[in-house]
Amino acid sequence: MKWKLKKTKLGQHIFYKELSENNRFLISKPAIFQTIKNYGSQFFLFLNLILFTASTLAVEPLFNTPEDMDPTWVDNLLNVFGADGGFDDSKAIDMSYLPTAYYTPEKKFGVGLLVVGLYKTDSATSEEQPSSLVINSFVSMNKSYGVTVENMNFFNQGQERLLLDVDLHNEASVYYGKGISKGDVDSNQYTFEEQVYSFKPRWMTEVAENYFIGIGGDLISASAENLEYTKTNTKYDSDSILPTNFSSGIVITSVYDSRDYRLNATKGWLFQVDAGLYHNDQQDSFSTYNFELANYIELGTAPGLIAWQMQGHFTSGDVPWNLMPDLGGSSAMRGYIKGRYRDDQMAMGQVEYRLPIFQRYGMVFWVAAGSVASSVEKLNDDILMSYGTGFRFRIKDNINLRADIGVGENDTNFYLNVNEVF
Repeated sequence: MKWKLKKTKLGQHIFYKELSENNRFLISKPAIFQTIKNYGSQFFLFLNLILFTASTLAVEPLFNTPEDMDPTWVDNLLNVFGADGGFDDSKAIDMSYLPTAYYTPEKKFGVGLLVVGLYKTDSATSEEQPSSLVINSFVSMNKSYGVTVENMNFFNQGQERLLLDVDLHNEASVYYGKGISKGDVDSNQYTFEEQVYSFKPRWMTEVAENYFIGIGGDLISASAENLEYTKTNTKYDSDSILPTNFSSGIVITSVYDSRDYRLNATKGWLFQVDAGLYHNDQQDSFSTYNFELANYIELGTAPGLIAWQMQGHFTSGDVPWNLMPDLGGSSAMRGYIKGRYRDDQMAMGQVEYRLPIFQRYGMVFWVAAGSVASSVEKLNDDILMSYGTGFRFRIKDNINLRADIGVGENDTNFYLNVNEVF
């Protein structure tokens, strides 16, 4: 079931949930928009009051950790792997090596090794966030395997940034076709092994306070092996539906970033716009236009914080299947299998309440809404929604292991991963 927004012949907007082709239950009509009109200004005034009154306050946990508290057996065990929950800037690089278990609907249950390194570059001050190296390798029960590397370097007291992003994987994936209507039909499912090799460097320099411009490149090779139509167990030639391809592109980026900590922010704003021009060896050239807006609001004396994010991924030209915007997975619209809903355009938003509970432990609660469509104008036609909760465990300075349960409109999925979603 999905939310729909339509305009009647009388010019009224109705917002309903479609139960079946001939059975539609009306949720509300122009009153919902009148309510927004009446109370929207008060809401934004309240939001601004939170922003200004809480900007100098720290995020409060639900229960304070006593300063003289002795380490638990969990702390002692994790200290063996360097996962002491903190950062020692006296070391050239403060490393942690942590065996992990994880689960996603796409990869199923698996094990891996998480390597986290924090370090300060030359001329970095003690107040600056550290540079980071995160290596996450995995192998799963359905023979998925891979490694991701994310290396963010802060130079010249944070005024220059170099991001290196590498992704090498062979993992189980699904394809239902383009559009929400195709993704809604279970019998449209194809399964395959997605093989991707990508390298994405980015260089950014500060031109005004917290404002960066940058340039980068993308090199992405993708193939779909063992393509099978699930309904009849019929195997297909992968190149007939999901052709092997190689894309190379140049990306211009514009970023406003006032967050206090990139990997797990507690305050500040992020507004990022990327424009990319790509050449593909199997198709014509294409372009991508992406934006992300996020804010982190401390709640003063109340425990926890509110984090919200909006993002859009828009394309033009003949985009290969592996670079088509999609919803689902462990970071966008948790509760839906990644790859089920994909199309030429995508927009989504999510709000989280992040609650530190005690010592290393915390929880989150969230709700999200998003859509994919063939054009920007059609993104309002079908709205997918999800909600969920999650558990957090700090392994390094502001780096968390996360276990999330996401509920979509027809699915409930579990995720075990590292780092916050945004």
